[in-house]
Amino acid sequence: MKRWLLWFLLAPQTFLLAGLWHDVGLPAFEIGALACLHLALFAERRSVPWLLLGLAMGRALVDDASLPIHLLVLGIPVAVLLPLRTVLPGAWLPLQVAVALLYAVAIPKLSLLLGVVFAQPTAAGRLDGGVVAWSAVLVPALLVGLRRLPPWAAFEEVR
Repeated sequence: MKRWLLWFLLAPQTFLLAGLWHDVGLPAFEIGALACLHLALFAERRSVPWLLLGLAMGRALVDDASLPIHLLVLGIPVAVLLPLRTVLPGAWLPLQVAVALLYAVAIPKLSLLLGVVFAQPTAAGRLDGGVVAWSAVLVPALLVGLRRLPPWAAFEEVR
């Protein structure tokens, strides 16, 4: 119970921290790619839907689209990679870089597409090459530290 309380109190704040990261002058990256990469490769399988809900709530804090749109934007990339988790080595760095790069491209495009389909305005639909490049570099590095922090570490799958 305690880990769920920590998750729903602290995990949505990572999207606000990413905005602060950018506001202090550090390079922008796709925080959704970081969240999706963690859920797809390292989180407990049975907890993924509820973890996704907490992250979608965090994304709804910083974007104008509604919560169901954010559930789809973050959930579809996770759902694509989750079945392959048994054959893919999650801790393999080239895989993390490639998936972070793909997620950094897919999440803004998916956000724009779902925003148009459901007539929901979204600010996250713009694809920026610098954000994609920095996501490929920063997401695997930040994931190492994030996996050791309290709300995220509590949901690591033991292999």
